This record gives sequence, C-alpha cells and structure tokens, in this order.
Amino acid sequence: MVEPQEDAFSEESDCDAAAEDNSTPDGLSYVGEAARGVLSEKHAAYRNVCWNVTHGKVVGEIAQTPPREYWKDRQINDDCETCHSDSFPEKMGEIISKATEWVDFTSLGPPDGKFLDCIAKALKALSDSGNSVTVRFLVGNIVGMPTDDHALCRALTKHPDYELPDDSNIRVWVGSWRKGVSWNHAKIIAVDGKYLFTGGHNVWDPHYLKKNPVRDLSMEAEGQVTQDGHVFANRMWQFIIKKHKAYIFQTRAPDWVPMLYKSRIAIAHWPPSVEEYPPLYEPSSEPLPIPEAVEQGDLPMITCGRYGTLHHDDATANPSDSAIVAMLKSAQKSIKMSLQDLGPLAVVLGGRPRALPGGVWPEAYLREIACAIYERGVDVEIVLSNPNSIPSNLTPLEANYGNGWTCEDVASEIIKAIQSNIQDVDEERLSGLVGINLRLAYLRTNLGTMDWQEKKKAGNHAKFFVVDDICYYIGSQNLYIANLAEWGIIIDNEEQTQKVLEEYWNPLWEKSYLDVPEDERDFNVDNVLAGLELDRNPQDFSDLSPEELEAMLLAKKAARGGGSSNNLMVWLKRASNLKNADGLFSGSSDSYVTLRLVDGDGKTVSVPQQSKVIPDGGPNPHWNEQFVFEGLDTPAAYTLKVSVLDKDSLFGLEGQIADYLAMDDKLGAATVDLGTLANTTEFQEMEIVISDGWFSDSTVSLALNTHGGWGN
Repeated sequence: MVEPQEDAFSEESDCDAAAEDNSTPDGLSYVGEAARGVLSEKHAAYRNVCWNVTHGKVVGEIAQTPPREYWKDRQINDDCETCHSDSFPEKMGEIISKATEWVDFTSLGPPDGKFLDCIAKALKALSDSGNSVTVRFLVGNIVGMPTDDHALCRALTKHPDYELPDDSNIRVWVGSWRKGVSWNHAKIIAVDGKYLFTGGHNVWDPHYLKKNPVRDLSMEAEGQVTQDGHVFANRMWQFIIKKHKAYIFQTRAPDWVPMLYKSRIAIAHWPPSVEEYPPLYEPSSEPLPIPEAVEQGDLPMITCGRYGTLHHDDATANPSDSAIVAMLKSAQKSIKMSLQDLGPLAVVLGGRPRALPGGVWPEAYLREIACAIYERGVDVEIVLSNPNSIPSNLTPLEANYGNGWTCEDVASEIIKAIQSNIQDVDEERLSGLVGINLRLAYLRTNLGTMDWQEKKKAGNHAKFFVVDDICYYIGSQNLYIANLAEWGIIIDNEEQTQKVLEEYWNPLWEKSYLDVPEDERDFNVDNVLAGLELDRNPQDFSDLSPEELEAMLLAKKAARGGGSSNNLMVWLKRASNLKNADGLFSGSSDSYVTLRLVDGDGKTVSVPQQSKVIPDGGPNPHWNEQFVFEGLDTPAAYTLKVSVLDKDSLFGLEGQIADYLAMDDKLGAATVDLGTLANTTEFQEMEIVISDGWFSDSTVSLALNTHGGWGN
C-alpha cells in the first residue's frame, strides 16, 4: 500500500465560477450535479466504494436529540432529565431488529448505557427470530484509548438482560482500527441492504440522554441507498483483516493495552465456533437512473465518504471533501450550517484561542464560503457549538464539544478568506457584508432546569448544511479538518429540504439567533473586523510556558472524549538535585523516568510508561510530559512506582545492540499511594523524594489527576 503523504483536501477553485443552470438532464439539481461532477472527475476509482449516485426514501422526521419539541414547547426538567431522548436508542434497536440477513454497525466508540441495552435487546430479538444474521460491529481505535473488542463482544452477546443462547443462528464480529491518527468516525446502521440510519450521533448515554445533552442530528432512510452503507464498511473490515493476519504481537496482546504502533487493530467474534473473520457484503442490485427512481417515488441521493489514511493515493483520496467544496461553490442564494466548529482544536493562550500544533483552518471550505458571500451575494448563516461545552456530569477529558473558537473568530477567518482569495476587495463593501450576508450564533436551547442554564454553554455535534434551500448534507463529517473515516448523504430534493428546514433549522435559528436581543447576540460586527489582524494559527511549542503547555496537552486529551472515568493522568514536570551517575569527567546524566502501576500484590496492572530521555540533563532536568493510565479497575488500591534512570551506552556505542548490552543506572525511586488522592478534576501537586542526600534530597515534581472519576 502506498502511504499518503498529506491529506488530500484543497483543490483548484475559480472564485468567479458558479453554476447558473437550475436543473440537469440526470435529474439532479445544480447543487447535486456540482457534487456528482467533481466526484466523477476526481474520484472515479472510488465510485461504488465510498461514494455513489443513488436513491431512496427518507423515513419520518429528521432524527434529532432531544426531539424537536424541546426547541420551543418543552423543557428538560427534573421529571424528564433521564428520559427526554429515550426514543433515539430505541429507534436504533428497532431498525436493527428488522434484519433477516445482515447488520452493519459503525461508530466512533463502543455503546454504553441505554444505547448498549437497546442494541443488545435487538440482537436478542434477531436470535429469537431463528434467522441466520451476520452482524459486523466496527468502531474506532483512538490513540491512547484502545477499544477492548472482546469486552464489547461480550457486552453485546452476554448482556445480563438479553444474553444470546449458545445455539443462536446469528454471528457477531466486533472490530476496531487505527492507522496513524486516522480511525473510524462514520456512524452507520445498515440492515439487509434496505434499512439505513446515519448521521452525527455517537452512542454514549451520558452525552445524549442525561441533563445538558449535546444536540445532534441523524436520519432514517430506506431503499437502494442502504447498500452503500454496507459497502463503505467493507473497506475498513478489509484493512482490519489484512493487518490482523500480519500483526503477530498485536493479535496476542490484550485489546485494552495501549501500544505505540503506527496502526492498531483488534477483532473478536461470537460464538467461538464461527470463522475468525467476517464475510464482505455483496450488493444485490445497482441504483436505477435518477429519473426512473424518482418516477417510482424515491429521492435523488449522493452518498459520499472518506477513509482518511486508508486511501491508496492522495490524488484521489477522500471524495466527500471534494463533494462538500463543490456544493458550497454552487451556492447562489444561501448556505445554512449547523456544526460543532469550523476551526481546528484550540486552547486559550495569552487570553485568546490559538490552534493546537498541527491544526489548520479548512482553507477550501472557507474559500468557497468567502467567494459565495462576496462574488454572488449569498447569505450565510452558521450555528456553532459553544466553546468547550461539557454535557451531564462529565469531565473535560470525557466530553468536550466546541473546539474553543468564538463566533467572531470564525467570522473573521471567513472575511480573511475573502481578502486572500479575491483581488481588489472593496473594504467598505466588505465591512457592510458582515452581519448582513454573514451571521453566526452559538446554539441556544429552551433553558429547562436540566438543560444548559448557562445560555452560552450549549453543545452542538451536528454535521448538517443546506445549499439554496434545495439540497442538504447530513452525516458524520465535521467541517474542521480531522483526517478520519467519514460517511454521509446528500439529499437532493427541494421538497424534502423544505421539510427538514421546518423540522430542524427554523426552530434552531429562531432560538439561537432571531429570538436573541441584538445586543446579546454572539456576533458583533466591530469585533469581527477588529479580529482580522489576529493570528489564529498554531504557536510553536518552544514558545510556550509550562502553564500554556499544560493547557495545550489537556485540550488534546479533551478532544478525544468518551473515555473511561477510571483513568489516572500523571504530569511529570521536573527533577531536582539528581546525582551524576556518569562520574566527574563523563558529562552529566541522560535522565529519564519510568512509571508503573502495581496492585497490592506488586503485580503490574497497566502498561508501564516511559518519559523522553534528556541528554546531558544535569541535576535539574525538565520533562513536562503527561501520561495517562486508562481503564483502571480499582485505582485507589494501586501504587504508582516512579523510577529515575540514567540512559547509558556501551563504550560510546549507539543503537539497539548498545542499548541491550548497557545497564542504565538508577538515580532514585519512590512510590505514591493512589488511595491518598482526592476525587477532583484538579491536578494534585506533589514533590517526592527519590534519593536521600548528605546536603539535599533528590526529588521529582509530579501532578496527578483522577479527572473526578475516583478518589477520596
């Protein structure tokens, strides 16, 4: 496989070009045709793999949590704090229960709470039906948060209320994957090539079904379009199977063990007698021509996805990126967006947000929005998540919606895109467009006693946009850049688009913008224009203070979300007064630290961690690194063992042979009883003595954090 060098995202654009024909011979609107055209031209190799022109029926209302009556007519209060959105996981279970042959389920992470209950109940119903059903359950394998596929397989098949009998006819495979910093983010339920459920929802109970729920959006469909959901999952399963056959050590290590490999895969199956690997889905039919499908009552649809680093060739990689750019480029009247964010992950440094290292603004999307506003007078309305919104009683490291940017930050970057992409911009006219053609707002809710009482904290996780009120996208793909595997659907029908606007966008925009007094809105024209001089791109690590580095590392951890509450974060700061193990004339020690968790019997309970080596670090080396021990069973009963060592080489040799032969000198060691830690989200500072000295002790400065998940 050829490794892609870069995420293929940007493409050539002519800001003056825009579609003018409102219809096409293929039965698509000019918006749908713009997407189809670039997909056919640039990504033909991936047609019928991760994009397709197809058709189907949209079933019922758009699926939003909480349901749409909570925008205006109802509030989340004590009486419905834990049941306001129960119908959503129940709908997922209902769709799975329709299967007679095949179920594909893909999501970012494993289900929990009522989501797990409803899925397990559906599998039990399939088992009781007597049908032979293939179930493929696929999730991401996030860096530092490995998925325990075997535990998930047990949870699905041995649920205490819905345990599957050993002689069941259904076959279940659970798989997860990561390649570099790419993993699955698509959310798909595809059943029998007939029934489909997809959108932005993860399957995490505390995020969606409790107080202060994050708002999100999915959709139900039926028909030919479903087959594309099955086929999209095939490619990811092929990667898992190929790597599982090749990775001898990974296949023998427990799934939950973190590993610093470029790729990480795992797979489990039930019952034990079935084949180790699942079969691939084979489509039973091809889509009809769109005019013929419309005559039969179906709607035109374009499925579009991306595989991130699984693509073979970056020249044709990630079709959905190109489709989204083409849709924005085709806009003639309006663009409406409901998004988590448009900017990269950020952290507040010096009183304002800055992108994390490696993060970039989505140049191609901003460019087309900018050109639409300035060249064609398109009205752009955007609803974003409030920065750093945390639902329920979760901690910032378990859930964090909104990347840290204000509405004014995003608006300023759009205006800067106008300045950089269009020649001879009229600055006076440009100023007039802000607030007239460009309007942004944070998501606001009906403010029940259990629903974001702080007005500017509500979270949004939708990935939804509408072009010219005739065509819309709904799926898993954020418009800030994250090179993950994504999938969504473009619905190209004006009547259906108007229906979704009525069900979702209109009450959302009314609550978030129209009903808000002008002086309280989240968007001030003067602030947007003043912000044009700010640099929101990443800052070099070397320029950061220790406090700023801490904030940046925490922001990266928080972005992953969905983790176990029984975690321990160790912030290794520095050491003081270390002895020189190399002797007076041999330079100073090349010091590093190892961290190990042991239980009461002295047995290691998690993968040991090691810091970087500080060459010639002297007596007072600074590491400023953070480590996370995850998925701990009884952390308060464990002991953290801290050892400081000097990295030696043999007679000045380097490389693996020298490392093997040399014996590193121990500069000191100490232990920390984790049973003494408090249950808090704050870091608990400590300085531990690792070696007694004649005049002063050798010490290590640490800070430990239980994230409020455990402790005294």
